[in-house]
Amino acid sequence: MATHEPEWLAGWAPPEWFDRYAIRFEDTRLPKGKVKQTELIEQIGADGLRLLAALHAPDAPGSLRLLDRVQNLRQMWNQQYFVDIGQVHRRDLKDRPPGADRLVTPYDTDARGSVKRGIFWDGYEVHLTETCEPDSPNLITYVATTASTAQDVRLVAPIHAHLAERDLLPDRHLVDAGYATAREVVTARRNHKVTLVGPILASTSWQTKDGGFSQADFAVDGENRQVTCPNGATSSRWAEDRSQEGTAVVRARFPPSACRPCKTREQCTRSNSHGDELPPPQCVVDRNPTSPHTNISPGGPTAHRLALVGPSSGSPGSPLPRKEDGPGPWAVARVPHPSAWRLHLRGFDMSPHAGRPWPPL
Repeated sequence: MATHEPEWLAGWAPPEWFDRYAIRFEDTRLPKGKVKQTELIEQIGADGLRLLAALHAPDAPGSLRLLDRVQNLRQMWNQQYFVDIGQVHRRDLKDRPPGADRLVTPYDTDARGSVKRGIFWDGYEVHLTETCEPDSPNLITYVATTASTAQDVRLVAPIHAHLAERDLLPDRHLVDAGYATAREVVTARRNHKVTLVGPILASTSWQTKDGGFSQADFAVDGENRQVTCPNGATSSRWAEDRSQEGTAVVRARFPPSACRPCKTREQCTRSNSHGDELPPPQCVVDRNPTSPHTNISPGGPTAHRLALVGPSSGSPGSPLPRKEDGPGPWAVARVPHPSAWRLHLRGFDMSPHAGRPWPPL
């Protein structure tokens, strides 16, 4: 605003603002004590709302309201503050928009805040695809940067499409937790003849949590369109349908004569009906740890991994803790990616970088 309409701003700006905002806040110290800090936060909020109100006054230049930074200010203030009986207050975190919509910095309006496995960051995620042949150099074949709130599983299909265009598809694609679902396993095999290997997302049903019978306990016979329950009862009806989210499912129904007298019925369902919603037969993937889709030998020839290091990981060069990673050879890595982070690629045999980290990207 000072650049576009300096005379209007100089004639309107309250004199105390020149003392309050002459120095950038990162060059000052916040007041001590929560009460003092809250007073400062609310003072800033009130000043911002006062400025936004002035921009809509009849004598304010209309062009200022259309500036991108003014629009960003308005959005950020709506997300951070509210007015109650004339008093400006900062919103509680639960009262702010979801992470996918919430601005975290005025300097990069595409950046978003996210948290995974206890790691909080503002920015983006970068997804790396790397070769891991035992007797060949390890090369990064694809890099994708997404919003930090994007689901990892949505990257599998674009990665495979990109690799297919360049004739770089692997026979087996080793992925981290979050990328592999039954649908992606089947799609990769059907569309690209790629075997997707990685931890299948676990079921979150109450049966799984309370020791009941989950979908994995039912045997699905796609050819005969029949499902067998853990107690040996077989379904009497098979119908292909869509879930509430629009996902293709199979609805299998069991006869009342088999379910009503069952002594373990409460472990199966809390419903009065006798149905079960399952993935379609072509999407049924074995969750057993020894299955070809989930078993990754920690001592195998492809036992390479990406070590992630950064300022928040403790001492310089120490890898971030990811307890589910284990020693597995993941081909796709998810990396919280603020600008200050570095990637250290380990396990490489190629000279001259063997045995030591690569320089920062």
